[in-house]
Amino acid sequence: MRFLLICFLATILPAISVLGQRGGRGGGRGGFNRPGGNFPNTFVTAARPAPTQGAGANPAAAPNNAPAGGAGGGGAGAVQASLIPPFGITAGVRSSDGTANCVGDNNVNIPCDCPPPLNTFVNAVADSVARGAGFPSGNSAADQLARLQTCIVTLQNFRGGPGSGVGCPIVSTTWRGLQTRLQSEI
Repeated sequence: MRFLLICFLATILPAISVLGQRGGRGGGRGGFNRPGGNFPNTFVTAARPAPTQGAGANPAAAPNNAPAGGAGGGGAGAVQASLIPPFGITAGVRSSDGTANCVGDNNVNIPCDCPPPLNTFVNAVADSVARGAGFPSGNSAADQLARLQTCIVTLQNFRGGPGSGVGCPIVSTTWRGLQTRLQSEI
């Protein structure tokens, strides 16, 4: 009888925790019933295709842990930290709703370790640039938008690598408003 009880609990308990997060608004505020539609709109996995090997500098030759003081052109390993827009959100600010979440843009719950430390993020952006992501150093709205897109993709794939979607949501920054403004200027 104990064996059956243990088997029953082992199969039911994981499902209960998932259902609690989806329907009960617990945990990470799971589920897709959000204002603006039923589709998640924060995970971007690719801003543009990577250039082919013959189209420029060899991405494998660029250093992955380059200092943050370079020019920041596409394909270069160095990224100038001043060209990365400020996050606008402080990591670790707890939500007042009784959950273990923290507060992001527009009081949306986010993981408490988002956004990442700036120096760590600069290195991650440098890795993305070394893989071929665009990071122009110009001041035009198009250049700023290209840099922002690279930063958003890097943020959202920060922990799992390119295309994984394992990172911090865009609402862990104030970049959505900046993105909208830059898109209207182009």
